[in-house]
Amino acid sequence: MVGLRCWLYWMAAITIYWVSALWLLYRVFRIFVDGGGAIASFYWGSHLLVANLADFQQSSGTRLSFQYPYWVAASIITFVGCGLSTWLVHIWRPKHSRRFLVSSVTTLLSLLLVGAISDAGTALHVWRGPVMYNSFANLLVFLEVLVPMSLFAGILELVRTRLNA
Repeated sequence: MVGLRCWLYWMAAITIYWVSALWLLYRVFRIFVDGGGAIASFYWGSHLLVANLADFQQSSGTRLSFQYPYWVAASIITFVGCGLSTWLVHIWRPKHSRRFLVSSVTTLLSLLLVGAISDAGTALHVWRGPVMYNSFANLLVFLEVLVPMSLFAGILELVRTRLNA
C-alpha cells in the first residue's frame, strides 16, 4: 500500500476497531440505571462512579464522567490491536499463512499484559478500577472483550497483507 490508499485503510481500520471495542465494552460492562440512580461497572478513578437518576439524565457532565473510562479503554485496546501488534508482526515477519494467528495471539497477550498493569495499579492504590485477575469469573468477563478484539486484529492483518500484495 502506498500513500493515500494506505492512509485511508488505516483511518478506516482504526475507526472501526475503536468503535467495535467501545461497543463491546458497553455491552459487557453495562452502566446500571435503576430507580436510585446510575452506577458504573467499569471505571478508573479515586472513587466509584455513582449518580442519582436526575443528575444522570439531566447533566451531560455527569453522563460524560461515566463515558470516559470506556473511551480510554477502547483507545488503549485500539492502540494495542492496530499499533503495537501490527508493529510487532511487521518486525517478526511471520509466514503469510501464520499472520492471522501471530497477530491475534500477539494482541491477546499484549491486552492481558495491559490488564495486569491495570490490576497492579489498582492493587498499589494508584487508582480504583475493575480488576481482571481478581477471580476466574472476572477474567472470563474481560475475555469477552479481549478475544474478539484480538481476532479482529488478526483479520486487519490479513486485510493489510492482502492490500500490500
